[in-house]
Amino acid sequence: MPKQSNKPIPESQLEEAQKRIDRYWRATQGFILALESKHGFSAKQLLTLLPTGGTSMERFREYQAKALIFNTRFQFSPSVIVMCNNTDDVMRAYQEAIAFNLPIRVRSGGHDHEGECSGTDVVLLDLSGLKDFSIEKEGDDYIAHIGSGYRFYQLVPKLAESGYKDIPPLTIPHGTCATVGLAGYIQGGGWGPWTRAKGMCCESLVGATVILQDGSRVEVSETENEDILWALRGGGALSYGIVTEFRVKAFELPDEIHRFEINWNNEAVGSTDLATWQLLSQWEDAINDTGKDTENLVGTNLKINAIPDVSECKKSSGYEKALAHPSTMYGYWQGSEKALVQFAKQYFPAAKVQVTGTDTKQNYSEALMSDWSRNSLANFKKLGLKGTLAASLDGEPFTPDFDAPAPHKITSKLVRESGLTEQGKLALLRSLTSPLLFAQNAPLGLFSYVTLGAISGKFYANDTCDDAKKRVAFPYTTAQYTIQYQTWWNTELKYDGSYDSKRLGQANPVYRYVNRALDWIEVSRDTTIEGAYGAFISFKDASIPTKTYFQENYEKLIEIKEEHSGFTVKLDCGKKVYVNFNRLRTRKTII
Repeated sequence: MPKQSNKPIPESQLEEAQKRIDRYWRATQGFILALESKHGFSAKQLLTLLPTGGTSMERFREYQAKALIFNTRFQFSPSVIVMCNNTDDVMRAYQEAIAFNLPIRVRSGGHDHEGECSGTDVVLLDLSGLKDFSIEKEGDDYIAHIGSGYRFYQLVPKLAESGYKDIPPLTIPHGTCATVGLAGYIQGGGWGPWTRAKGMCCESLVGATVILQDGSRVEVSETENEDILWALRGGGALSYGIVTEFRVKAFELPDEIHRFEINWNNEAVGSTDLATWQLLSQWEDAINDTGKDTENLVGTNLKINAIPDVSECKKSSGYEKALAHPSTMYGYWQGSEKALVQFAKQYFPAAKVQVTGTDTKQNYSEALMSDWSRNSLANFKKLGLKGTLAASLDGEPFTPDFDAPAPHKITSKLVRESGLTEQGKLALLRSLTSPLLFAQNAPLGLFSYVTLGAISGKFYANDTCDDAKKRVAFPYTTAQYTIQYQTWWNTELKYDGSYDSKRLGQANPVYRYVNRALDWIEVSRDTTIEGAYGAFISFKDASIPTKTYFQENYEKLIEIKEEHSGFTVKLDCGKKVYVNFNRLRTRKTII
């Protein structure tokens, strides 16, 4: 029998908790030693603050840099960060983590909006070093073999290189943000500037290399482990295994494609005044027309900045239809500028279209379209503000920071094929006019807005839910567009007063308003908008139930994870039982 303690029960329980912590760190040290001695991992591949070697300031800084994730609202301290260089590294590190019974996270690009790509006191498998790349021609198709470590600013130039094995300049249906990693993007569905023409990026996924929960390596394709391939097409990352390589169908770049924008109710060049109700209706008409007049609009989103609430005396019946939010339509047009201007005149007759860049076969920008989804202190004009802000921490004028890690919170809905009802559209506009937001927010670098991302277009024009369910786990191919509520804030401000110049840090006045902006996100998430439903896993909000993200595909995705995540054990009595420890899990994995 265990020895009885004379200590009070609370004290004994605290001591037992401390022992568990000690066991965890001993296991972590054993894990690191195993990777070094058995598998030849170098010290540079094993970043930790444990006293396993020199604890120099240089080593500390390297660890801190690698611990950073895109949403800096979260700051995690993994017990060890394993910098993997290839599939074998991933498999061995994962197998050893299982052997030492350690919790695991996996990171490729680090853009998970809820920070689920990392954690404190976990083994973090970093896949950013997996950079294998090749292109093969299979019949009439070009198949890109892409390591899981690629971010779009690294991947897009490689795809577009001319003369690679006599293969023309190519691309895939990439995203708008240059620093996003392909891995999480494509497994979440993959919305971007090509969606109207080429569909979600997951539609182009034809194969992958996957480490399953038991540590084994498998290949998946349309003829091998095809159920896993289906799940990887929009069923969320990590649930079904650790993907180390994607095989994606690429397409030839067009000769000419233009980035453009149309501005309303702000100070940008060419901006015109128009009620938000009207400009939203015009944009909806454009994306839902799948005929020849709009087929060259390969992708678009509409950014509508939220504003402080209007006074009660102005809230007469139907007041929402007169609201004028600072708004910008971003678009990608395949064809001539002349045809673009004609399109704009037809669907946005009073607006002025501004071409902001042109991509060609010879020059396809790796900067992509990060301004589609972010606001910046470098450009107040699109927020409806005059002037510019003073400076960043170092006193220099702000440069566009669309790809910079920053604290933020996001939530989402999608609009049904039938569209928003009149009451639904009114509710959307009310949600963008809130007493939780203030005129002081934007000058302090606190931005709150929605981005509406078009799904409706040529690619999905004749799609049905039943057809889509056979191809992909992404459940929203018949939706008109996404609604992505966002709030971001800048922490790099400097105060330049007449007597003082100092870095603000925690004294930044933006923190007077951040909590209320976060409340605005929560209120918006809970707002009923007739004609909207679901949520998009790439715009992750951990408070939304998992089933809401995956809709009618939820149960099938659970079955696939269960089938490939466990193993059968034969008991002494001869009975076989299925065991699933669900090691590959976060709050928003499928289970």
